[in-house]
Amino acid sequence: MKDQTPGESQRRKLQRDSILGFLATLAFLAVAQAVVNLFLPEPRVWPALLALVLVVATVAFWRWSRRQ
Repeated sequence: MKDQTPGESQRRKLQRDSILGFLATLAFLAVAQAVVNLFLPEPRVWPALLALVLVVATVAFWRWSRRQ
């Protein structure tokens, strides 16, 4: 990838930042839903599992994008 156009690396960085923001927003909403779910009379497991998967995906993508 050494023959990139001058704006290509900036565009890639903006794409990674957008994806990271999208994942982080979804993870935040899932964690909020999991917390609200705790106060229900019969809490379910899937909101916590979804929150876990999204938080792990967000952190993994963030670590990967920092290396790029």
